[in-house]
Amino acid sequence: MNRRMKKIVKVTSISLGTLLLVIVLLITVAVNWFFTPEKLTPIVLRTANQTLNAKLEMKSVELTFFSTFPRFGLKLTEGTLVSKSIRDTLWQKTDSLITFDKCVVVVKPIDYLLDNKINLHYLGLKGASIYAYKGKDGIANWDIMKSDTTTVSADTLSKSSGPIADEINIRRISLKQANVIFDDRDTRVYTRLTNANLKLSASLKKGYSALDMEFSNDNILFWQDGQLLVNKVATKLQADLELNRAIRTLTVKKAGLTVNGVALDLSGTLKRDTVQKAIDVNVHYGLHAPSLKTVFDMIPESVLKREEMTAKGEVLLEGDIKGFYGKEQTPLVTIKAQIKDASAKYDKLPYGIDNLTADFYGAVDLTKKTPSFADLKIFHFQGAHTDILADAKIQDLLGDPDITLNTRSTIDMTALAQTFPLQEGVTIEGKVDADLRLKCRLSSILRQDLGRIKIGGKLNMTGLALRDTSRNFEFTSDAKLAFIGKDNLAARIEVTKMVLNSNNISSELKKLTATVKSTNPQDTTRIMDMECKLDMSQLKAVMGDSIKVFCRKAKSTLRLQPGELNPAMPKIGLNLESDTLFCRLGAMKMGMDKAGFAIKAEKLRDSLWAPKGIIGFNRLSVSTPEFALPIRIRKTAVTLGDRTITLRKAKVRIGRSNLTASGAVYNLYESLKKNKTIHAKLSIASRNLDCNQLINSLNFPEDTLQVENDTVDSSIQLFVIPENIDFELDVKLDKVKYESMVFENVQGDIDIRNQAVHLKEVSMRGMDAQMNATLVYRAKEKKRGYAGFDFKLRDVDVSKLVDFVPSLDTIVPMLRSFKGVVDFDAAAEAVLDSNLNVRIPSLRSAIHIKGDSLVLMDGETFTEISKKLMFKNKEKNVFDSIAVNITVKDGYVTVYPFLVQIDRYKAAVGGTQDLDMNFNYHISILKSPLPFKAGVTITGNMDKMKFKIGKAKYKDAVTPVEIRKVDSTRVNMGRQIVDDFRRIMRR
Repeated sequence: MNRRMKKIVKVTSISLGTLLLVIVLLITVAVNWFFTPEKLTPIVLRTANQTLNAKLEMKSVELTFFSTFPRFGLKLTEGTLVSKSIRDTLWQKTDSLITFDKCVVVVKPIDYLLDNKINLHYLGLKGASIYAYKGKDGIANWDIMKSDTTTVSADTLSKSSGPIADEINIRRISLKQANVIFDDRDTRVYTRLTNANLKLSASLKKGYSALDMEFSNDNILFWQDGQLLVNKVATKLQADLELNRAIRTLTVKKAGLTVNGVALDLSGTLKRDTVQKAIDVNVHYGLHAPSLKTVFDMIPESVLKREEMTAKGEVLLEGDIKGFYGKEQTPLVTIKAQIKDASAKYDKLPYGIDNLTADFYGAVDLTKKTPSFADLKIFHFQGAHTDILADAKIQDLLGDPDITLNTRSTIDMTALAQTFPLQEGVTIEGKVDADLRLKCRLSSILRQDLGRIKIGGKLNMTGLALRDTSRNFEFTSDAKLAFIGKDNLAARIEVTKMVLNSNNISSELKKLTATVKSTNPQDTTRIMDMECKLDMSQLKAVMGDSIKVFCRKAKSTLRLQPGELNPAMPKIGLNLESDTLFCRLGAMKMGMDKAGFAIKAEKLRDSLWAPKGIIGFNRLSVSTPEFALPIRIRKTAVTLGDRTITLRKAKVRIGRSNLTASGAVYNLYESLKKNKTIHAKLSIASRNLDCNQLINSLNFPEDTLQVENDTVDSSIQLFVIPENIDFELDVKLDKVKYESMVFENVQGDIDIRNQAVHLKEVSMRGMDAQMNATLVYRAKEKKRGYAGFDFKLRDVDVSKLVDFVPSLDTIVPMLRSFKGVVDFDAAAEAVLDSNLNVRIPSLRSAIHIKGDSLVLMDGETFTEISKKLMFKNKEKNVFDSIAVNITVKDGYVTVYPFLVQIDRYKAAVGGTQDLDMNFNYHISILKSPLPFKAGVTITGNMDKMKFKIGKAKYKDAVTPVEIRKVDSTRVNMGRQIVDDFRRIMRR
């Protein structure tokens, strides 16, 4: 190459490089400065919303080049497309056509401008949710293209009516991780595809189009007319399609469909019928590579291992999908499966299939214009000492299926297990002899109209055992069933032993005999009468970790009859007698001795039953983890009915306490299953109630030594009342023990609701005094609670009163110095902490103490006072009377002025103190032998007191008028506290 040529090449290279660099720079500037998402997004949204009969919203629209090099593209993020084809406003879920996380579109606009061709290089959609909806009127939410209603001339119309492009090429469409819902209310079809993925390429030309696609999804859910027909179906589809626009026909060729691992071949056409306004479907499918080995490969590998086998015989599995799909129309689906004179043997196993013949036909028409059915004309299996001959037919498949089954089989399960390569840990043993004839409607089973099941023949199971160690499953049985009815259900059942063990259920049945018989009424609108008598030696059953049942020596009679309210609904009657019955629900245990049931339950609707009857027992024991002591109930009968459990003098013993309960409990089932409120109205009587033991049982359920303590432990904590309890109790208790105190003749009402306990005007005898009490305790959490009380005690000893209410020593310290009896009225409320301690700032109380002839207990003090004050009686320190009004609020105690009379002296005493014992009291001497009146003010605390003599402050504060005002203040506070109780308990 000469120097001139090198120079030309160099200059050309530099020029091209510079030009390329300039183009890249221009593109970079355009993408990052001119065509930014902030500028593109509103333009695209405005254009789309003007041209589509829908509303498009998205987070951003971005022009791409480097990520889609060498072409420009658009990236759309977080978009939502809502259709307006059904309604313009008040959008609903059915209008949400599509939402997506990301969408990328790459096109070649120059091809359209130069050659009138649309080249879609790439369309990618990720994380999409598609909801395709069609209403009963046939209007679909995907019809979002606006129609042009502008009036134009015929010439203009003819010129503009051509296609928007001569050719459309789609190189690649990708749909990833999409969930698709197809909801057709017109044909009552609902389909949901989970995690769908699609790859598609297409070429659309004049008169001819071709399409190549790959599709897969994890699950298909298919409902029709409210019935679930398909679920847990994973599919894959590879198809090569051709579209002839002239005859509006789509031809399916080279299509393969895989359903849960089963490969099918598809071929056929889909044609648009403008007259019917529907799609004429004509598709044929068949099993790919039909052979007996292919049939066995359909069995999941979790059941049969894949091993080499030799097989002979003819296998056919095919069907058609024919008919129109459109308004109230769906195509008819048929299936034909045949196996003729087949035989097979796995190379490593001793037994094989000597002969296998099967002939099956089926058809499904979702519109129900033609009958849907499933017909197994013959199934014949011979080999491994086994001969199974059966036929079955289900008519009216989508209505009320009419089921017919006939079989005559001798099965050697032990040899059969050596015919197929079962997975490790799976074993089958035993023999089964069956000669059965069955005919029934599915509605009879669903309606529990079991008497209409027509079954005859016998079924014997000897040494039957099915085990799978990998799934922890075991079933063994020795049983004989003889069905002797012709037009009704009649049977004799003998079970020597039956065991079922799995991950969730474990049960064992020994020596059961039963007879079943039913009538045959001609009235098909009524449930058929049926009776089953059963005699059982022993039953053990465990379900999960929460339910366990044990029953020994039981006899029962089960009756099935038409309901009284609706003869088409069943009524079940159960009479049962058992020597021992034990049940465990979670951590709660219940055991019965000599149990007997006489129960009837009528079905009202769906799974709602109305039980009635009596449950009786000799002894019943119940234990729960929340309570340390077992609850024992002696010989009692419990009545069930109208969602109510009725008790009549049920005698209950809990430790040293005994109770007799009568009344009713409502909504027990709803409270256990649905956590709804359980209601009860009960009358409770008791000869002895040990509250110390009961409270300790609640607070120390696992410490039996603590429970036996004769006092309530000081470390007792707040306990929460369950929120779903609403009890009304009428109590009559002869003796109640709490701490060291004993109360007698306790009578009154107790309400438990709103997570609170309310004792309403309970009267009792205690501390050698008559007491009337109202009390409320409430706790919604372990950290905080509420307590309030209203006590009225008459003629109570002062020393016992201070022991009963220890906080009085803090509120009225002078009471410790007196001896005698007083009348005591107190109303108080406070917030409690987790250890049941009162939070002082929250304490509010109104107290009234009245007493006559109270004795000052400190003799030396009285002697000194009597000398200095010149008492006439220097031997007796008796106060004539005391009537004190006290209120507690905001952490302060107010003692309202009250009169004190002793010997020749009359004084008025009053003042305030806080609950830390810092006080400010005043004593006004109103009457004395001295010629003047004076007052003494005492301040400080018990360790350091200051006295100040001055004027008498309370000369006018103890007049009858002022005392009535003070009484009114105290009474009003007490009423407010009691009103707080009522608000807490209000429903």
